[in-house]
Amino acid sequence: MGKKILAMSLVLVMVLSFIACGGEELPPAQEIVDGAIQALDDIRAYEFEMDMTMGMAGEAEGEAFEMTIVTDSSGAFDLANRQMRMDMTMSIVVPGEDEVDIEIELYLIDSTGYIMMDVPGTGPVWEKEELSEADWEETVEMLSLAEPQIEILETAEVEVIGSEIIGGIDCYVVEITPDMEQFWETVMQQATLGFVEEMGLPMITEEILDEVSYSFSAKQWIAKDTYLLMKVETDMVIELTPEAMGSPEEEGEMTIDVAISMLAYNYNQPVSIELPPEAEAST
Repeated sequence: MGKKILAMSLVLVMVLSFIACGGEELPPAQEIVDGAIQALDDIRAYEFEMDMTMGMAGEAEGEAFEMTIVTDSSGAFDLANRQMRMDMTMSIVVPGEDEVDIEIELYLIDSTGYIMMDVPGTGPVWEKEELSEADWEETVEMLSLAEPQIEILETAEVEVIGSEIIGGIDCYVVEITPDMEQFWETVMQQATLGFVEEMGLPMITEEILDEVSYSFSAKQWIAKDTYLLMKVETDMVIELTPEAMGSPEEEGEMTIDVAISMLAYNYNQPVSIELPPEAEAST
């Protein structure tokens, strides 16, 4: 009886092992990274959805403060035809105060940028701006998927932890440990449409990261057949002290908690971007 139980246990362990890893031998992390970088470099069009929740809490000058910023964004890029669309809703919640909701629409058509901001008390306002070639390249680098992800993957430590199906596509699941300063700048620029300074968010430098405590986790789902990035999930907590912020004479501290989730799809498929009449008539 004891031998039968032992044999059955071994069989069960083997079956569970195959279920856990999909019955396949996972490739080396560098093979996936190389494939993902090549795939990202070949992207000419895609669509995406991204959600971010960021909480800030702490104490300054003897008073406690708390703020939560939630952004939901979606969009489409057509780099081959120099077109882009992005829609964003941003909610800023401070306990004891009215919630502030902001809507943003952004279009890039050839060498012209159009942006609409709907801020409480002002209503929707459209602005138009002609972009130089340098402006176009800078905007694409900041808002597109390829360049930032390539930079992150080239400098990150990557571990293959399994496989999973996302949107009907079989994917490798990788855990990444990136360069934190670069990661903060890249992700926050994308998640807030580049309005980091305007929103009063702290800039996290290498010097600050050397002096603070933080926890971080990031996963990416990369398609097995094409190596295209299908999903990203990131969670990060940073605890800041006055010393870390360069103000040792001050009192208080701040904790920043960020959670980001992004889906990307319809790679290199035809993209339909229609400019609203209000945008075309803007000045």
